[in-house]
Amino acid sequence: MDIRLVLKSTMDAVHKELIELFKDTGMKRIDLGKFSDIFYDEFEDYLTNGGKRIRPFLVKTAFDAVGGDHKEGNIVKASLSIELLHNGSLLHDDVIDKDETRRGKPAFHVIFRDIFSEKQQEAFEKANDFGEAMSIFAGDLCFPFAIESIIQSGFPAELSNNALHAFTEAFREVIDGVIIETGDIIFHDGSEETYKKMVNLKTGALIRKAVEIGAILGRGTETQIQALVGYCSRIGTAFQIQDDILGIFGELKKLGKPVGGDIRENKQTILRIFAMKKGTKDQIKRLTELHGKVDLIESEISEVQKIFKETGALDNAYEMIKQVTQEAINSLEKADPPLKEKPKKDLVALANYLVDRKK
Repeated sequence: MDIRLVLKSTMDAVHKELIELFKDTGMKRIDLGKFSDIFYDEFEDYLTNGGKRIRPFLVKTAFDAVGGDHKEGNIVKASLSIELLHNGSLLHDDVIDKDETRRGKPAFHVIFRDIFSEKQQEAFEKANDFGEAMSIFAGDLCFPFAIESIIQSGFPAELSNNALHAFTEAFREVIDGVIIETGDIIFHDGSEETYKKMVNLKTGALIRKAVEIGAILGRGTETQIQALVGYCSRIGTAFQIQDDILGIFGELKKLGKPVGGDIRENKQTILRIFAMKKGTKDQIKRLTELHGKVDLIESEISEVQKIFKETGALDNAYEMIKQVTQEAINSLEKADPPLKEKPKKDLVALANYLVDRKK
């Protein structure tokens, strides 16, 4: 079956569980006033519309790969833990990065900035502060309900406790990754080693812990878990490198967010790291001038694209994706006992799909 159809099936199942999560646990509070209704309506819309749902797919597929018993608990409900953690981090990231759009629509903080402006007619700065505060609240709200989704999934207490431990590790590692990424803007380490460490934490943690949670709840063996984690460590790297490429060479319409954001925000990407190593003095000087330029224009983005191509940075990035993707696929063969064939094939298909994605 086409991996896109498998992912669509997961998206539908996750959507259903998210709707139930709002309904069953009272995520949308009542009797808190008119503004609360507006907030929770927007929050529900944010969570239930959009997103590839790759992380819940990994939870469920890892569960199936180790031969998990669906009678023991609701694995799709448990998979919401990682999806909610991911969305909470995105709500915070959009504030940190000052991104105006998410999934082709106004970012959460922008929606509430506009609501404030419409009602209060205050200065932009005050409206922006209000919008950012609402996005931070929404991000924070994701985390207790992420924990709740594991607790309510029905699995035996021992399994749930182990899954919760993996979840809390994911939470901490994502924050550590953001700290490294943010600090690098100031200190400009510019090393491939620091980049890989950041990717392993910020991007990789949620993917690694997704399969770990699924395999734990499926009663997988230690070697099965390690094989799945090894797979995800590498596709996490491939995913981030592809993100770096799309962030500079992608199309706004497909991405759903502005191209060139990483340049404006002065972020270290693998493209920049390679180019700074191999570029001429003039190329390095120009990259240094353009990175961090808030009012970057289209012709300047084209300049950066040209440098990344001429220095071989773009080719090197694609080669790195190819290498780590093959390493990811090879890791799946190390499981003992072997992983179930159908979910293993889905994991291989996902790795190849992520390499070719355009958004």
